[in-house]
Parts: sequence; structure tokens; C-alpha cells
Amino acid sequence: MRRVLAMLGPLVVVVVTAVQLPSMGASAAASSTPGVTASTIKVGITYPDVAAIRSVINVDPGDYVSAYKALINQINHSGGINGRKIAPVFSAVNPLGTSGAATACTQLTEDDGVFVVLGFFQTADTACYLDTHATPIIGQSLTTQESSKAQAPWYNDQISQSELVPKEMAYFKEQGAFAGKKVAVVGTYADTQEMALVATALRNAKAHVVATATNSVPDTDTTAQVQEYGVIAEKFKSAGADVVVAVGNSGNGWPSALQQNQSTYTPRLIATDYNDLDAYVSNKAGVSQQILKNVLTAGPTPPAKVTWDDPTMKSCVATIQKAEPNASISNPVTATASTPVTYTAPETACPQVALLKAIITAAGKTLTTQTFARGAASLKGISLPGGGGTFNFSGGHNDGNGPVFVYTWSPSGNKLVLKTTLG
Repeated sequence: MRRVLAMLGPLVVVVVTAVQLPSMGASAAASSTPGVTASTIKVGITYPDVAAIRSVINVDPGDYVSAYKALINQINHSGGINGRKIAPVFSAVNPLGTSGAATACTQLTEDDGVFVVLGFFQTADTACYLDTHATPIIGQSLTTQESSKAQAPWYNDQISQSELVPKEMAYFKEQGAFAGKKVAVVGTYADTQEMALVATALRNAKAHVVATATNSVPDTDTTAQVQEYGVIAEKFKSAGADVVVAVGNSGNGWPSALQQNQSTYTPRLIATDYNDLDAYVSNKAGVSQQILKNVLTAGPTPPAKVTWDDPTMKSCVATIQKAEPNASISNPVTATASTPVTYTAPETACPQVALLKAIITAAGKTLTTQTFARGAASLKGISLPGGGGTFNFSGGHNDGNGPVFVYTWSPSGNKLVLKTTLG
């Protein structure tokens, strides 16, 4: 997705499962729920502290605080939700390491006593919110193991890997990508759980997998990592693989290494993560047309035009711009490599606030963790700003089981282009 998470690199591997909530008495009243009073709902909002990482990556995603405030003020000026107004509490998080996220969690849950937290999360800090403090979150997905421990519900506005991988692999099979082919699978040490999902999906697709390899070299040693991909390529070539499924991070690493190694082995590439392959495509050093020939990839990220031309996203961005008329919000449709990515904050805030409002509205006047979860589970076929499709949060789909966007390579346009959208 075109959000700071994508710019900072893959931070999580996500698997969705139904949340089993702790038992709560039917008489639990809103007044006894942390962060909820008769007139207010205290909402924590985290966002990446880009100033803290400027020496590592210089990026301007826009003003998160202003974006969230504008949308919350709009809700409050309209009377709030079920008679309660939202009281936001903000916390900037240093994306490097885990100390920043831990500090934010302690501040928001223990010091500020919020009811729910939305915004920016890393894998390590979700347990602090969901397990330790039983505080619901919006904006991150959990693995099966993490979800089994959760004492509060989590929600996300983009489909997670456990639902994405089967959908995309089934579609790739329909397109004949595996028919009569010898398939190899490559990933990195960070892609272990996704590789397991891919292995299951390929078995279900009856694909003939002849080799699997993991590049275990850390990202910090790019030279050694490229060399390891070279060794893996020789292994796949010897196995006769004519299709390579590049999982997660390897969607960038595998084609980059083939190009750097000047490899003559260029099997058809199937990448499980659009963002990672797009990182290779966006490389200023250029790309190999041969490596990208007939490539297929997919992900939860709609094209910029789909997101930005969505009427609800347009209205949402207009609300933010009206509140901050001097703020620069760039247009991702016309953006170039040098354009500040100030559209990132609105693209993050708009769907999250919309989802928060929808869940709390559906929860009713008695707002507790349980009614919050029941409210979310009642949301079927809803639209979110810029989502490019509908979302269904019922039946344990905490990620909304939203649309999947399939991309292919356009040699003439020298870019990945939308091929189809899977519902």
C-alpha cells in the first residue's frame, strides 16, 4: 500500500483468525469501561515518528495529527457517535526498534486509559494492547498464535495474508500459471509464516513444486543476500523450475538479485506481494524486461487512481484540506519519484476513522469491548474510503476480507498495471 508501512519495509507477516473474547457480564455498563463515559470515548492514535528516522529514510507522509483531528472534529460537530464525542489522544512512535511502540502502549493504556487504539502498529506491540491491557486496536492484523492470546478484538482495513494467499493462488491457477509447470518457491527469513500459507495453497492448487528455498541472509548484508539468491537460482535451475513463486520480501530481492547477478535464468515470476515487487520495479537503477515478462502479483493495494478517485476518499481528503488549507496534500495519481508522499496520512486516517465510526455506531449506546466486537461482526458489505471494494467483518473476518488487486507487467508503460480485482 502507498502508506508509510510500505515505505519503511515489510514489518509484519499477518494471518487472520477469529478472536475469542474474554467473558464479560451482561450487566457491564459503559461507565465501567476504560475510556468510555456517558459523553465521550477516549481514542488512542499512534503514528510513525518520521522525524526520528530522518537519518535513515527521509520521507514526508503528511500530517497525521491534523488528518485524524479533522475527521474526528467532523464527527464531533455532527453530534458524535450514539451521543458520545471522540476524545483523541496522540502518540508518535519511532518505527526503529520496539521501545517507541512499548512507550506508546503504556502511555495510551495505563496513563491515558483509552478505549481503543488506531493508527500505526508493529508486530511486537500488539500483545501489549490486546493481551496485557485488553485494549481493542484498528490498523493491524494478527497471526493465528497471536490472535489465540488476544483478550480484545483487532481489526484492519486491508485483507491479511491468510485470506489473501489462497485467493491469489487460486486465481493464478485459473490463469494457467502452474499448469504443466515445475514450480519453485523462494522467501526470506522474515517470510516463514507466509511461505507456509503459500505451500498449502500450492498443494490445494495441485501445483508441481520441485524446490523450496529460504534466503536467510539479513537485509543488512545486501551483498551476501544477492550472492545467496544466486546460489538459490542455480538450485532452482537444476531442478528444472520454470515458474518461481517469490514470497513476501523476496518479491523484491529475487528479481533484484537476478538482475545484479546478470543471470540468464529467468523463469516466470509470481510474486505474492505487490508492494515488494513494486519496490523492485521502482528501483532507479532500472529493471529487466526479461525478468518481468508475464509476471503476476497481487495484494490489498488498489491503484492510486482507484483510491484517490473514490468519491468517499475525495470527500474525506476535502475535509482534511478544509481544516488545514495551507497543508500540502499531494496527488498519488500524478506523483513522480520526487513528489512528497503527503497523501499517505489522509490515505491512512480516512479508512481507519470510517471503520471506527462504523463499529462504534453498530455497537450501540452501551459501549464495551464485547459490544464493540459484536458491532464489528455485524458489518457486511460496507465500503471504506479508497478501499476499491466492499468489506465483510462478519464470520471472524477481522481484516474485512476485502478486495484483492491483481497486477501484471506493462512493457510499454514500464510499470505494473491492474489486471483484475478479486472480490
